[in-house]
Amino acid sequence: MELRNAFRHETARPGGRDQQLMITHASSSPAADETPRFDPGVAHPARVYNVWLGGKDGLAADRKAAGEVAAHRPQVVDGAQANRAFLGRAVRYLAGQGGVRQFLDIGPGLPAPLATHEVAQAIAPESCVVYADNDPLVLSHARALLTSKTGGTCASWTPTCAIRRRS
Repeated sequence: MELRNAFRHETARPGGRDQQLMITHASSSPAADETPRFDPGVAHPARVYNVWLGGKDGLAADRKAAGEVAAHRPQVVDGAQANRAFLGRAVRYLAGQGGVRQFLDIGPGLPAPLATHEVAQAIAPESCVVYADNDPLVLSHARALLTSKTGGTCASWTPTCAIRRRS
């Protein structure tokens, strides 16, 4: 079985191992029996987060899970919305005062109001935004929904690299 997305972090221990960080993304697709199957009855984290942001891509299972989490931890909705608001402020500043025209959004989740390309291209229509995620659901939505209506471009990207750092 191929390791598709691995993350290992070992903290330094006196007289023990040094800190390690290893992130691996496989460059080939999984075997047919390992392909994730779509089950509309199972909530998906990206769709649940999308519900908290007011997005329209949540299914009944996602809305139910989002509601249950919010009932136990109401601050999660405010936190998700504050996170999106910060992203908007940062992109507005960078595109406006900073003059940045190229953006890389890593782990964007499902498209929701005020996505990076919408904010950047409202200020600088020529802005280019690349969305990078390793979740097939997120990438399929990105390919279908994240399109530029201005002179800029949007693209989705699947990371197929290995990053290893040892200190």
